[in-house]
Amino acid sequence: MSEAKLLSECGDRYVVDEQDRYEVKIEPGEFLLVEAGACAGKLGAKFRHPNVAATVRRLYEFKHYHRDGGKSWSTRAGVSYYMVIPRTAVRLLPEKGCSYVPAEINGVKVSFNVSGGGGEVWTDYLRTRTQIAVNHPLRALKAMAAVAVRGTPFEPVAVEPLTPEQEEQWDRLAAGATPDIKEKIARMVEAGLRPTVRLLPGYRYCLDDSGPGVETQRRYRKVWQDREHRAYRLVAEGAVRGIVLDIGGVRVRAKDRQIDWAATAKANGLAA
Repeated sequence: MSEAKLLSECGDRYVVDEQDRYEVKIEPGEFLLVEAGACAGKLGAKFRHPNVAATVRRLYEFKHYHRDGGKSWSTRAGVSYYMVIPRTAVRLLPEKGCSYVPAEINGVKVSFNVSGGGGEVWTDYLRTRTQIAVNHPLRALKAMAAVAVRGTPFEPVAVEPLTPEQEEQWDRLAAGATPDIKEKIARMVEAGLRPTVRLLPGYRYCLDDSGPGVETQRRYRKVWQDREHRAYRLVAEGAVRGIVLDIGGVRVRAKDRQIDWAATAKANGLAA
């Protein structure tokens, strides 16, 4: 296996393992334009730093593998940060990523999401513009931004904006992933203010897709009374798991995932 090596010293190729025939081909240049990001609701989604060249809203797609061998996809709202990183601050690691090139940026371990493949030799292709996984800790984003530079030819960074339909989807998903919004609505319900609660498309009762919230349903948490004898009681004081609506005099229970939290926040004058 090779040793870890600064990207600035690799030239156009980094051979990870001669015996198992794995290498990384590298697009020439002085910098990498790296896209990092965080899902809405995470601390990283509020990250700000003067060395960030561009900040954009993104819809992230995640693949999930199941025990039965099946797989599914989910979409989450997030925020991406583009940072121009000198190659002198990037160290490639002697690990076989196979389409995910292991590296360090200012001491932060990352994996560049790249294209790769091959027959006798597996080759990954590290382009000048690349991505790393989302939801790195806030301290990791700060460390990467600390070595990023501004004023390079990469700016202004060319990014594809969300369409109006994607913006609407982003708002809806971001609100649903933000505990503060849910908690504010829940407290209004618990105070007897009967805030308007709107449901997502496809969920309705007797053709109505909204109604005043009259009861909050929360997750249970343990309140220990005697740890030695494992005696406790369950108290419904946890996260919001649903709200009961009054629709035409009928109490209708709406689960957390059935509520359009963005539209609900807007209907009650709250910032989503």
